[in-house]
Amino acid sequence: MAYKALYRTYRPKDFDEVAGQEHITKTFKNALRQGKLSHAYLFSGPRGTGKTSVAKIIAKAVNCEKAPVENPCNSCDICKSIDKNAVNDVIEIDAASNNGVDEIRELRDKVKYLPGLGKYKVYIIDEVHMLSIGAFNALLKTLEEPPKHVIFILATTEPHKIPSTIHSRCQRFDFRGIQKAEILARLEEITEKEGFDCDDEALELIAESAEGGMRDAISLLDQVVSYSDGTITTDDVHAIRGSVAEEAVMDVAEAVQAKDPVKALNTLERLLEEGKESQRIVDDLLTFYRDVLIMKNTEAEPSKRYQTKEKFKNLKESLSNPMVYHYIDILSEAKQNMRFATRGKLHLELAFIKMVDESTETDTRSLEAVNDLEEHFRLLEQKMESLEGDILQLSGSAEENRADAGRRERTPADDAFDRFEQEEEERETQTDEEESREESEDEGPAEKEKTEITGETRDHYQFLYDKYSKKRYGTFDIKFVEDVLNTADRGVKIDMVKKWYDVERFADDKQLEYAKMITDGNLVATNGVMVIVTYESAVVCNRLMKPQVKSHIVDILEAYFERPIMFLALPQEIWEGISKEFIKKFRSRKKDDEFIRLSPIEHPRLVEIPDTDENYDDVASDSTKEAKDLFGEEIVKVKKGD
Repeated sequence: MAYKALYRTYRPKDFDEVAGQEHITKTFKNALRQGKLSHAYLFSGPRGTGKTSVAKIIAKAVNCEKAPVENPCNSCDICKSIDKNAVNDVIEIDAASNNGVDEIRELRDKVKYLPGLGKYKVYIIDEVHMLSIGAFNALLKTLEEPPKHVIFILATTEPHKIPSTIHSRCQRFDFRGIQKAEILARLEEITEKEGFDCDDEALELIAESAEGGMRDAISLLDQVVSYSDGTITTDDVHAIRGSVAEEAVMDVAEAVQAKDPVKALNTLERLLEEGKESQRIVDDLLTFYRDVLIMKNTEAEPSKRYQTKEKFKNLKESLSNPMVYHYIDILSEAKQNMRFATRGKLHLELAFIKMVDESTETDTRSLEAVNDLEEHFRLLEQKMESLEGDILQLSGSAEENRADAGRRERTPADDAFDRFEQEEEERETQTDEEESREESEDEGPAEKEKTEITGETRDHYQFLYDKYSKKRYGTFDIKFVEDVLNTADRGVKIDMVKKWYDVERFADDKQLEYAKMITDGNLVATNGVMVIVTYESAVVCNRLMKPQVKSHIVDILEAYFERPIMFLALPQEIWEGISKEFIKKFRSRKKDDEFIRLSPIEHPRLVEIPDTDENYDDVASDSTKEAKDLFGEEIVKVKKGD
């Protein structure tokens, strides 16, 4: 008996055996079970992904003696005959060799005849894009309204070449390339059934070589089995494919990394003597450097071919990203030049010399240095951002400011801040003493004892909260900012900034999302109770000032700092304008105790949010919330019933 190729022996016989096309097999199983098959289908996709196999499974299922079924039984006479290509009702046509008008006219004339054995005549036209324009036109009317007993299945690897008039008359199914894991599982199943002795690395190499085609993988396995005398190894696969073994690829990469052109060229010469093609060597080197990049920059595990190779691990650690980009650029250029050259070896040798030439690495080394500097500057910018508010802070003792003057260059604003802070401290001390005397006269013994126990600092925060929490501020009210800046405390602000980024560690899992919202912003001003936090986006500020979100943020801050808190989120650009205006007015004030007023906050993206914003996040749809976040609530309006 003649030998039967493995890919024919293991061709899928029902939908359950088709690998990697679940979106298609599930659709047809449901359609067959419900009796809702169409009259014409178009199968498109890469070679060897199951287009013709699925077409024959459909032909068996519709003609099976047990129909309607979602899978052919493969045991009745009709199913067995179709598997042997012995049923005239299933007609397979190769459009590459039968692409003329006459062949299609003959097909059109025979369509009207009833099937001989089964219920349907199934026409499977492979590589249908090869039909001529006249043949497509001859097929149009029959394809649109065929007899009830006819099903057309058109298969192609180039669907863009098929006229739109054909597309519109068919249901199209796109077959995808089969994943490596699915191909590997199928190959392991075949080797187990056939009793082949095959290394895991060799099977993995075969699966990779197939590039998504199951038929190509099984055919390559068939070839390697014939070539091998015993256990199938990666060397056997490389010999059949003409590809380069991993050790040889790493030898070249090691020589390049060591700046050893003699070793690199000798390795190239040896590979060419073994019959390897220059184009294949370039492709394998590009694949190697691609694997290095992926494994350096992701958490992906090395493939089985590299897991046990210490040389690969050393190369991966020694190669930097810019250097790998440099090598890939050189090899890609060589590959492009080799397409139009008669001597590919010449371009490959030049590429190796260029890769080891230190003068060509100047730009790469410079890029690495620039990347290091950019990282350094990024860290410095983060530190400067955390201290940005300190330069414009309006509180603290005069002694601290004078001490700071010795460490940094003073500005005219510093002198103004010194006078303001000293005068504000004296005025607040006098006010606190007067209010303390008045309260002590009204309080009973128990109240006086409570004041002494809680301490001066806590009483001060409670006093500020009682004073300002009674005011009815708007969402983005300049009066809130005025009250903070006119009573700001630099020392308290510095202490809060030091602890600011630990809020996330303090919050529990339910509060973590809101804690991250807090630490995404910068604390720029505070009097200990009222805090102003800046963010880059006005849309973010709108979200944070919604009553439900703001309530969570305030709860976290109050628990973390152990005192009452009032919160305001402002865009960074708004804060910069406010701080400049405050400094200018502070320096030009006529009285030392003058309360500084500021211009109202105006920004096209900021939205005044009413206090009764209850359940907004719950009732709004995701798309509505996203639109409002992007364009602002003043632009997006939701109609009732939408």
